[in-house]
Amino acid sequence: MRKGDKIRFLDAVGGGTIVQYDAQRELVWVETEDGFDVGPIPAAKCVMDTAATSYQRKGCIGTHKQSESPAPSISTPKTAPAKRSKRQRDEHVIDLHLEALPTNGNGMTEVEKHQYQLRYFRMSMQQHIRHRGRRVVIIHGKGNGVLRNEIRQILKRDFAGKVEVHDADFARYEEGATLVVVK
Repeated sequence: MRKGDKIRFLDAVGGGTIVQYDAQRELVWVETEDGFDVGPIPAAKCVMDTAATSYQRKGCIGTHKQSESPAPSISTPKTAPAKRSKRQRDEHVIDLHLEALPTNGNGMTEVEKHQYQLRYFRMSMQQHIRHRGRRVVIIHGKGNGVLRNEIRQILKRDFAGKVEVHDADFARYEEGATLVVVK
């Protein structure tokens, strides 16, 4: 796997394009088809998108080695990516909806799903603070506010002094997201 490869999630709906790959720890960060950034995800939970061209598939884990000369490319129509403002490009998005996570919650109880979302949130925040940048949008959904309140408590308790917590852009996320600015 490498940056730019198209992948699909094994145990969740969807996929996207690899924007970062850590070969040592076998983790990938993906920009989904909807433009959301997801990660880190274990590379073992991703497969190369079979709709990708044969050249893009070469070199992925579990397939043949890349040849010296690339295979002839298959002409596919290309669409221009949606334009995003500089602020939006600098934002990292952590989507905590179960269908957006590497494990979509099948076979888990409601309590296990909630704990999984919180663990994924903590891990993603720690990773972001170490490696990614200044702004993080955490999409927790509107719901009844339980996940939102717990996330904000974790941010105040575990990341005190490292982050500022704000409501995310209401026009984009309504009440379903929190903006975190890393100091």
